[in-house]
Amino acid sequence: MSGGGRCRHRHLGPHAAVGGRGDRRPVSEHLIDSPTSQRSRIVVGRGVAHSLTAELPGGRRTAVAVLTQPAVARLAAELAAGLEESGMRVAVKQLPDRDAAKRLSVVEDTLRWLNSQGLTRNDAIVAVGGGALTDAAGFGAATYLRGIDAVYVPTTLLGAVDAAIGGKTGVNVDGKNLAGAFHHPCLVLIDIDLLERLPIELLREGAAEVLKAGLVADPVIVAGYEEAGLEAPLDELVERAVAVKVEVVRADFTEQDRRVLLNYGHTVGHAIEIVAGMAHGHAVAVGMVAAGRASELVNGFAGAARQRAVLQRLGLPVAAPGLDRGEVLKLVALDKKRSGEGLRMVLLEEIGRAGVKTVDDATVREALAAVGIT
Repeated sequence: MSGGGRCRHRHLGPHAAVGGRGDRRPVSEHLIDSPTSQRSRIVVGRGVAHSLTAELPGGRRTAVAVLTQPAVARLAAELAAGLEESGMRVAVKQLPDRDAAKRLSVVEDTLRWLNSQGLTRNDAIVAVGGGALTDAAGFGAATYLRGIDAVYVPTTLLGAVDAAIGGKTGVNVDGKNLAGAFHHPCLVLIDIDLLERLPIELLREGAAEVLKAGLVADPVIVAGYEEAGLEAPLDELVERAVAVKVEVVRADFTEQDRRVLLNYGHTVGHAIEIVAGMAHGHAVAVGMVAAGRASELVNGFAGAARQRAVLQRLGLPVAAPGLDRGEVLKLVALDKKRSGEGLRMVLLEEIGRAGVKTVDDATVREALAAVGIT
């Protein structure tokens, strides 16, 4: 594990008590071992956020820096208080909401703050917040003193099933996630109780990433949303989406092969997110419609209409009319330049199975036209 600190990995078993409250809450666990010897433990269950103190009992660790956001400051304060009661020295810092947290200036300020708090390589950063926060906190953990432990308590559905798992960190410099590092959090606590209390808009946005996992690897997720929309059982869907991501990351930690499949909808989605200023989950939803059309053209994919219908059932956008096609194409082309090949897109072969194909410019234009960008 990078850094001198080590998370003590305590097995919770299928019905272990969490948070010292005496509750017997069912949880599931997943482990990811990376080539860098960092082990990441992901715990999914109800009330598991309050197991944080038990998971960081001290040892050589004497201090923890809690990074959070205004919307979840109360939860962060509760968790910080628990850590302090256990004898830890705790400092708390609020970062801005959403992608403002991923500005390089914000990350630089955070690194200086970590140093001012006297954190050593034995200590840890605990991120309590959404996906942008865990991205920024993870980048800070990867670079501060060449790497210290990171622990994530994701508080959004999007962050829980996507950003918090797999060790990809990033900050925005000119482009989205232009600077970043692979750095596994040693512990991720995904608390279903927290997620079920989210405002409907945040549940809807996160549902785009849950659905994406289903479209590329688990048809049961797609069927669940198809049948019940946002009323589908969140605990089951989150567990399945987490399992998809863990399996893919285990096989391809640094995104050299199969992990690219998790970028379904993101080639066009990231471009729309930047040009339109659209929320990430909404942009990915539109990007999946575009990718679905490209899948029809290249693979003969027969499920594009079904995918679109599920997105609409979830209340997610399926088009982004009025955007400047030239601006979108310019950003989409960055993927081509970075790969050194033609534009490679993740395309569906059928619901639950995806692959990567090189697509020509005509296919990209058709895909954009399918979402109103002409």
